[in-house]
Amino acid sequence: MWIKSPIDLLYFEHSILRVRFSIALSLLDKSENEAIEILEKTHDFIVNWHAKIEDKYVFPLFGDKAKPFSNDHLLIEKYGGSAIKERRKDWIKRYVKIVLDHNLNEEVMLFSDSIVIKEDVMKYILDDAKKYPLYSELTGLRLQ
Repeated sequence: MWIKSPIDLLYFEHSILRVRFSIALSLLDKSENEAIEILEKTHDFIVNWHAKIEDKYVFPLFGDKAKPFSNDHLLIEKYGGSAIKERRKDWIKRYVKIVLDHNLNEEVMLFSDSIVIKEDVMKYILDDAKKYPLYSELTGLRLQ
């Protein structure tokens, strides 16, 4: 695979989230059901894959500096789940902004730091990715 480090993978996944959210928001008024379906899959990806690997493999490398970002994950899970379930467009737009701001802050405040990552961490992450059923569909990455 061309992505060699967990940080690069997270940058890539953040870009995927930006694209998926952009598509969903553009469809929200024209095709609400389609937008909600995209949002549901994206939210599931964030909650059941992306945030979990950050918390499990990456944030521990940054120590206490990462705690606020880890704490954000619960807010994102609960608020996003409610916004999508209730189909509240104003809440959905706020949820998208929260996630995108959170990701940007991770990139600026955490990922720019130099950290030592053991080589086997990427292998563990990719092994876990193979267990997430929609990983390839949502990211376009083929895991072998």
